[in-house]
Amino acid sequence: MNLLVVADVHGCSKTLKTLVRERWNPHDEFLIFVGDLVNKGPKSAKVIEYVRGLQTEYPYSVFVVRGNHEQLLVDAFDEAAPKLGFYDKFKKDLLKRGIPLKKTIEWMRRLPLKWENRYVLVTHAGVALHARDPFVAGNLRSVLHNRSALKNVGKLQLFGHVIQESGIPRFYPSANAWGLDTGCWRGGGLHAVRLTRTGEILEFLREPTHSSDL
Repeated sequence: MNLLVVADVHGCSKTLKTLVRERWNPHDEFLIFVGDLVNKGPKSAKVIEYVRGLQTEYPYSVFVVRGNHEQLLVDAFDEAAPKLGFYDKFKKDLLKRGIPLKKTIEWMRRLPLKWENRYVLVTHAGVALHARDPFVAGNLRSVLHNRSALKNVGKLQLFGHVIQESGIPRFYPSANAWGLDTGCWRGGGLHAVRLTRTGEILEFLREPTHSSDL
């Protein structure tokens, strides 16, 4: 099975649906999201509904890694953080679509901090060079929040979180890592990378941001 790893969607539902419909082979590929499905873009509830539908239809092929924006919503629900404006908007958008808030938050809470095999590691923000424990969610250098230099973990890393200002995915040679996020929500398009399970890059894909997602 090949892997198709998708960068931060951030509420860009039309762009995401087009990329998945036209470029993903569900019978021969794992579909892996690096997190931050929600916020910033206009249609977070639609994205959640669509991705959870994919997981229901393809339970052994679709995987979602938790991003810091999923964690923000979980924390806001738990009142461990202030209920920011996007929390209220997200709650209203779910209600309009008949999607239960509590069940959605619990789904987000259960999302793993990583997807990996022997050759590839997928996280939201990458493994920090100097993090004591990158898999403690509250750590500012965790794989949810890191914006510092990356560690070479002995396998190919794929991550999002940091917008690559070049507008294309960026390779970090010392860490053997690719940053995939190009700011779909602000018009940078949604990027994905297709690779073999052993980490050989086959191609990079870009779906232009749909006008309805801006």
